[in-house]
Amino acid sequence: MLSCNTDDEDIMKTGNGEIWRSGGLYYCAEQIHLNNDDTLIVHIRDVDDYAGGDRITIIFKELGRNENCCYEINCRIIELNKLE
Repeated sequence: MLSCNTDDEDIMKTGNGEIWRSGGLYYCAEQIHLNNDDTLIVHIRDVDDYAGGDRITIIFKELGRNENCCYEINCRIIELNKLE
């Protein structure tokens, strides 16, 4: 579902997963662990209303690999919803 190719910035991707908060690690502190084992690095303000462990659905645009967090993906969140 996810790839390293960021040539087409208009491609939106979807996924399900959970919010993960490290409580530290400045560059990698706020993450979304997707069910397909990919990890999205997000800004704290984008997930401020969510607690660690919250199950979510997400629509996002992939922005490339995070240089500070190996194998993890920077993204811009288009839509984020908590699963009940």
